[in-house]
Amino acid sequence: MTLALALLGVGGVALGVFLPRALALGGLALLGAAFLHAWEEGLLAGPAQVALVLGGLLALRGKTLLERPRLKALGRYLGFLALALGLFALKALPHPGGGLPLALTLFHAGAFLVGYLALAVGVGAGVMCALQDLRLRRAPERALEAAPLWSLRRLEMGYLRVGYVATTLGLGSGMAWAFGYFGSPLSLDPKEVSVLLGWASLTLYFLLEERLRGYPRAGLLLLAYALLLFAFLGAPFLGSRHPSRLQ
Repeated sequence: MTLALALLGVGGVALGVFLPRALALGGLALLGAAFLHAWEEGLLAGPAQVALVLGGLLALRGKTLLERPRLKALGRYLGFLALALGLFALKALPHPGGGLPLALTLFHAGAFLVGYLALAVGVGAGVMCALQDLRLRRAPERALEAAPLWSLRRLEMGYLRVGYVATTLGLGSGMAWAFGYFGSPLSLDPKEVSVLLGWASLTLYFLLEERLRGYPRAGLLLLAYALLLFAFLGAPFLGSRHPSRLQ
């Protein structure tokens, strides 16, 4: 139960990048996991418990700051710290071992399937939007010949958010999967590392979306999707220990 709440908390904090309510729910889940851990193991029994408490409190405070336009950047910063602490707690918590139910496997695969499909559309629209914005800044008279930026932007953010949520759920369930196979939610496995880097790149994109323009914006989107594609197409050839590796 402690592990499940911690995973739920990390997922909530991750979604809090653009959903303040999810950040608050994630913080409460982290605090709940800390309470259960203290109930089972004793007060201050290990660094995981401390990380869960700190992460939960930072997430709750970050949620209140996100609601203030002038302090939104600070709120996102606190959310990022809460996420780092939550991931550390997952690493420090003991794993239960044993096989994982089929339902978790189907959920994991389904989440990434939705994530790949949604991100394919969102990344494509985002790259087109970034390049078109750059072109129109150089030659405004060409606006009549190009697709409206607001249409591309709406398409981009709609699909990117769906893809980001699905990828977060897939990554979280993958961490639970890793408990059974690797003995740790985080492992230096090519598949897991590339997914984690791709998800982190998407998170960075959402954090910096108001400041990124032109080639840096398009490049970050392409890098994130390339890392996720590498996890699916390239990592199995590098000796990945993931259960779906090629034989």
